[in-house]
Amino acid sequence: MENNFQDISETRKITQAEKSDRMRKEILLAAISCLHEIGYHRASIKKIAERTRFSQGALQHHFPTKEDLMVFVLERLLAKSVRLTLEWLSEIREDKRRIAELTIKWWTNQANSPEYLTMIEILVAARTEEALRRRIKPTFDNFAKVTDDRILAVFESVFISQATARMLITASRCLMTGLVSADGLFMSEHEKQAYIEQWAGFIQQLVEQSPQK
Repeated sequence: MENNFQDISETRKITQAEKSDRMRKEILLAAISCLHEIGYHRASIKKIAERTRFSQGALQHHFPTKEDLMVFVLERLLAKSVRLTLEWLSEIREDKRRIAELTIKWWTNQANSPEYLTMIEILVAARTEEALRRRIKPTFDNFAKVTDDRILAVFESVFISQATARMLITASRCLMTGLVSADGLFMSEHEKQAYIEQWAGFIQQLVEQSPQK
């Protein structure tokens, strides 16, 4: 009899954990939608809760403050960004002649998306919100290190110094970011696409012209 009670107890714990996970996923999607449509400063806890099936109190049970929620959202978005970047690198590893093609695909699937713009909204807000910046810095630093190290590993057979490779990685990240948050605000989708295609072609040309080790 005692074992039966223990089994029932474990089942309830699993069910509750699953419910909590589903709730967090719904909150994540609502936060992305809200940040993408109205921006960081107008996206309050109340407005995000209104886009879910849960009350503001229920949402704040999981995320007491907006800062807590933004940290959660950024962590999930960076994790997705890492996954998409690793998929991109896996394809490039198989055929470096497709760098330009795959870079344009990466832009379409990642940078030119509501999730990426949401990530930029949070990062820009962290410029003036010191507490938020302190909390997300370790996560962002780890994201940059993981992606940069993997990119360098893929291009280690190309005769480009690590310093140059890191510069290209940073420049690519800044270009993508700028096209969705600064210059891109005043460009058409066609103009942004043209910039990405030119940059992708430049990287392709650089790799193809570099003497092999």
